Amino acid sequence: MTFRQFTFNNVKRNTRAYLSYFLSCMFAVIVFFMYAVVIFHPEIATYDFIDAVKSGIIASEVIIYLFSFLFVLYSTSAFIKSRKKEYGILTTLGISKFQLNRMLILENTIIGLTSIVAGILVGALFTKLFLMIFSVILGTGEVFSFYLSWKAIAITVILFFFMFEINSLLVVLTLRTKSVMEVFRGAQAPRKKPRFSWIISVLALAAVTYSYYLAYTADLISMTYRMFIILALIIPGTYFLFTQFSIALTSFLQSRKRIFYKRLNLLIISDLTYKLKDNAKLLSMVTILSAVAFTSSGVLYGLFQAAEEESERFVPQDYSLLAEGEENKAEFNETIQEVESIFRKSQMPFQSLIIPAVKTSSTSNIAEWDDVEVFVFGFSDYNKMMDTNKQKQLEALKNNEAILLTQEVISPYIPPIPNKLQFFTGKKEIELKIELKENTTNATAFWGSNLVVSDSTFNKLQKYGEEAYYYTANIPNWIEYVDEIEQAEVAASSDAFYKSSRAVFYTGFKEAVSYLFFFGIFISVLFFLAAGSILYFRMYQGIDKDIAHYYSLYRIGLTNKEMKKIATRQIAFLFFLPFFVAVIHAAFAYKALQNMLASSVLIPSMYIISFYFIVHFINFIFIRNFYLSRLKKAARSSAL
Repeated sequence: MTFRQFTFNNVKRNTRAYLSYFLSCMFAVIVFFMYAVVIFHPEIATYDFIDAVKSGIIASEVIIYLFSFLFVLYSTSAFIKSRKKEYGILTTLGISKFQLNRMLILENTIIGLTSIVAGILVGALFTKLFLMIFSVILGTGEVFSFYLSWKAIAITVILFFFMFEINSLLVVLTLRTKSVMEVFRGAQAPRKKPRFSWIISVLALAAVTYSYYLAYTADLISMTYRMFIILALIIPGTYFLFTQFSIALTSFLQSRKRIFYKRLNLLIISDLTYKLKDNAKLLSMVTILSAVAFTSSGVLYGLFQAAEEESERFVPQDYSLLAEGEENKAEFNETIQEVESIFRKSQMPFQSLIIPAVKTSSTSNIAEWDDVEVFVFGFSDYNKMMDTNKQKQLEALKNNEAILLTQEVISPYIPPIPNKLQFFTGKKEIELKIELKENTTNATAFWGSNLVVSDSTFNKLQKYGEEAYYYTANIPNWIEYVDEIEQAEVAASSDAFYKSSRAVFYTGFKEAVSYLFFFGIFISVLFFLAAGSILYFRMYQGIDKDIAHYYSLYRIGLTNKEMKKIATRQIAFLFFLPFFVAVIHAAFAYKALQNMLASSVLIPSMYIISFYFIVHFINFIFIRNFYLSRLKKAARSSAL
């Protein structure tokens, strides 16, 4: 047997150990390769969004590659640690350090090359499907043809081969510092009684709880700065929950005799305390990775599904045009005729209305509201507009009353609104009592605040304010006429007035979210698979020590059924604890998203969590069966 054959057999005989690691590496290669194919696809280069897509894909490729680098480094270290006994035996039999290092590098090279080749082959098989999904998400209207780029293949092979080789060298350097006896002892170390701090446990729980509160009460504007505070609290808080609070919890259970001495709880809880202490750092890392995957997937999917509802929220009317000044009135009317001609040609049902408006300024002893431009509607005209757009009409206004219309999103952040505002009408000012209501026109986000006043007040303001005209069109089932409405926007291209429509907002919103969804969803799945693989590595790494422990239990009288029950419960606890903590983290992130959106994120988030749970449960069954099969073999050998 040659040295290379010996190395190959080592990899072949450890197939089960390397399977999860291999699949995760292969998935990273698949995603990286398919994204690279998109960059070099000749048909995509003809689209306007190619620059944005390239920038997003390059950023995604960098994230995938850096994460894969760290994942492979951790995984390789974990496998070498689990096989230290084997390396110790080889060392005592006379293998040199050079030969041991060469064997390790060859093993990792074999796995790396296999995952690269398999990843590219599988990626090539799914490239057509990937391009179809890409076409649907970005709404190109056509499916891109199957295409394989040699540049994409070359970049994938070179970068991932380099990654595997560098990681192999880094791990070899760490192994070189160990003594022969230390290597021979492997991962075994004497157990110390787990210790914890109640103070740190309470502080960790407080940090996580406060981050939940910040997420639960966040809105669109506050989230921009709260996000950093939440991350600064949730990451260390999660770490100390596992390293301190989990030990405190199991210690508390040990002190409760009714629980601790019930059936097999004594063995389960006692051993679980040590397992939690040994795996606390790993469990916190898996929790954070899973939470990132759940949150990013849920947020992106929720935004993708909410495009229509958000368009209706931010653009209350289907279509509008606004013009200022008598000099623009003729052009305004001509543009309306052209717009409605487009509507009629496409057989689009619509109902339209033109109403007068006034642009004026307020005066106030409050600096923030002094000399503020407002766009004023008369009460009767405003209600006609509401009737045209099938919106709720206002109740009658007195001459000294006015309704200030603002967007719900920004209303908490505008300067405090005074009870009264003054407006100039010739020689004197009129004072109006102000009431705040939700905006129902398309002009608010771009023209400051809108004001609705009584008809008599409007007539007074109209004499001294700047004359304006507002056109609005109600289009039933506007979502079916997005292209036609966008054509109307193009026709109204004059700088003399402002145009706004739900269709244009919808297209822009969905396009932006589509890019994020397309780039982020595969990265999120990669993070989650890596988290599951890390759990698998840790279980495999400590399996020999666990088998020795269960062998001792078997000798003192426990049955195979009881040992399986103990093992299953412990594995399930360690496997699903980080999952459910990550789900709770993600749930508050979803609540923060819900605070920013008009549509419900409950169903999209349930879809995402259900998908990840199914994948995680399948992974758990696989690991449990592997673990119990090893236990069964150990029990049989002990019986003999």
